[in-house]
Amino acid sequence: MKLKKVYKTLAVTIALSVTAPSGFTMDHNEKHTAHVHAAGLESGDAETSETTGLATAAETETAAQEPVSSEPATEPNTGTSEPATEPATGSTEPATDPSGTEPGSEPATEPGTGSSEPTTEPGTSEPSTEVPPVVDPSTEPDTEVPPVIDPDEPATEPTTDIPPVVDPDEPVTEPVTEPDTEEPTTADTEPQTDDTKDTDKKDEDKKEDNQDKPALTNEQLIALQKIVIPPAIEESFRFVTVEKDYAIANVGTLQIYEGKDTGSDVVGTLGKGGVCYVLNDQDPSWYYVESGVVRGFVRIPDLLTGAEADAYVAEKGETNLAVATASKEPMENSAYTYTKTTVRSTVVGKQYALCTTDGVNVREGRTEDARVVGVMKQNTLCYILADADSEWIFVESGDVRGFVKREYLSTGDGVENQILENGESTYSYADLKISAKENKACYYTITSVKKGSISDSIRESMLKYASQFIGNPYVWGGTSLTLGADCSGFVQSIYSAYGYSIPRVAETQAQYGMQIPVSEAKPGDLIFYAKDGAVYHVVMYMGDGKTIEAANSNQGIICSVVDTAHAVWATRIISDSDSDKIEQVNDNAAKGVAYTKAKAGDSGNYLGRFKLTAYCSCPICCGKWSGGATAGGTVPVQGRTVAMAGVPFGTKLVIGGLIYTVEDRGTPYGHVDIYMNSHTDATNFGVQYADVYLANQQ
Repeated sequence: MKLKKVYKTLAVTIALSVTAPSGFTMDHNEKHTAHVHAAGLESGDAETSETTGLATAAETETAAQEPVSSEPATEPNTGTSEPATEPATGSTEPATDPSGTEPGSEPATEPGTGSSEPTTEPGTSEPSTEVPPVVDPSTEPDTEVPPVIDPDEPATEPTTDIPPVVDPDEPVTEPVTEPDTEEPTTADTEPQTDDTKDTDKKDEDKKEDNQDKPALTNEQLIALQKIVIPPAIEESFRFVTVEKDYAIANVGTLQIYEGKDTGSDVVGTLGKGGVCYVLNDQDPSWYYVESGVVRGFVRIPDLLTGAEADAYVAEKGETNLAVATASKEPMENSAYTYTKTTVRSTVVGKQYALCTTDGVNVREGRTEDARVVGVMKQNTLCYILADADSEWIFVESGDVRGFVKREYLSTGDGVENQILENGESTYSYADLKISAKENKACYYTITSVKKGSISDSIRESMLKYASQFIGNPYVWGGTSLTLGADCSGFVQSIYSAYGYSIPRVAETQAQYGMQIPVSEAKPGDLIFYAKDGAVYHVVMYMGDGKTIEAANSNQGIICSVVDTAHAVWATRIISDSDSDKIEQVNDNAAKGVAYTKAKAGDSGNYLGRFKLTAYCSCPICCGKWSGGATAGGTVPVQGRTVAMAGVPFGTKLVIGGLIYTVEDRGTPYGHVDIYMNSHTDATNFGVQYADVYLANQQ
């Protein structure tokens, strides 16, 4: 149509006029990393220079990384279904919710794969397919053409009214019927002009979706489920063995620190050419390593790693290489349990002992003054783990680990034969007085007579990972852990970081995995809330009656307590058979350290409302640059690295309350690509929009 051509010409003209903010210059001959965005760009569409990126912004933004539905909005007062232009960037990007989803669409739909057909909102009729008449804008005084807005003008927010995201597959999920929480406000979506009308519309949609469903009580809903009592899960202090990742000391004396700071205590030293093993490599400056009994942090430049380290070990022989010397006992080293993974063998053969009298104390240290961590009765069974010939013997009895005076134990072949004849199950274990978390003696040695719980390591790591996002915003339909997520998007993204693929919405998540009573929930399990027989909210259980959840727009992501009045059941997804997930435990142990929250006064000049996508270092996203450094020469780090042309490397941006650093290229100015550690995370991020500010340099 003529009108469509006019708008397209106008959009391209605007895109060609986009310039960098005041004070920045663009080197049009500069080459950059041509990574392909995980949100949907094919390799042939990736920009190859800043000049190309700017010149083709209008076509590339729409064709390559279009949100789910390509025609969601109607042009004001024209009666056509042409997409509205994005005022802040001058592109022809359709007006969408910041979460990157269209009203009535599934929030988790991968960008670039959605249908181009208009999406019908729940409770509404099918949109008309009648072709509107051709209108000549020059003769139609009532037609409003979107004003051309200078993208360098910082004070103007987009004024397009965008309806709230309504998920047709989750008609009664969070905000709609959630008790004591509010409906999504302008903080969750784009500004609205008629909140009352919108609320009424949601009510109509809910009635429409539920008109064929029988009314249920929560008790009736529970009765329809297959809820079972799960196998017992112990909270384990035991370690899990992982594959070796060699590193070689490349300085005269390698210092291994208790923290990621050269001012922290040195827990061990390693001579040049000595071997250690990398257990976590997510920080850009520090590796968490293990060498002998020493576990701590090492500066990356002080190590030889990768293929060079592997070749060195093969040439010299691993058993011929020195290991670190401890300068601090493991029990006193706060970094010792940074991960519950190790390259050492963790299970040892059983060396039996029986307690010879009642009331024998198991102590945290080798003195009578040391804290009592457990108590044994006569004939209590324990296993000797270390110091068998010393005055104080280190033992394990059930989950009690500590030191017992040798004089109170009976050992030898006679005891072993007696126990094997009677069976271990006929003997009792020590009574636990101090939990493993608080007992320093637990880590006197990492060996045990039992295997470590893989699920326990996953649960522990998952909660640590999730906790770093407390304080981040709640966004209806969102799945971003930093820029905003709703309740189901939050838990989906956390589980995704550990290789679990779970459904997108709470109502469907409630049917996934093993359904168990709320009272049986363990840390990392999901608990679901319902009202009037409909699931509306999901939380992640933390233990001790606490939860972590994306609550509502007022509170964001918070630590809370189980709402027992509405909790109906829990689901268990994590299992001890998930041995393939243990690598994610290592990868995620330090993922959150790079996130820097902006403080008051950190936000400087307003750059505009930019389009956000995500990428990782895989071949799909980065092509031949996969796995390498950024275009700026740095190691990409989730929570710090973003890609955008038109500004100098090192430019810091404030996005969604977090500070990022421009270290990569591959997108035109006005489009920010955020680095993620995994392709799944990058894909789940989708297409979003956010206000972007320059960070004030401190």
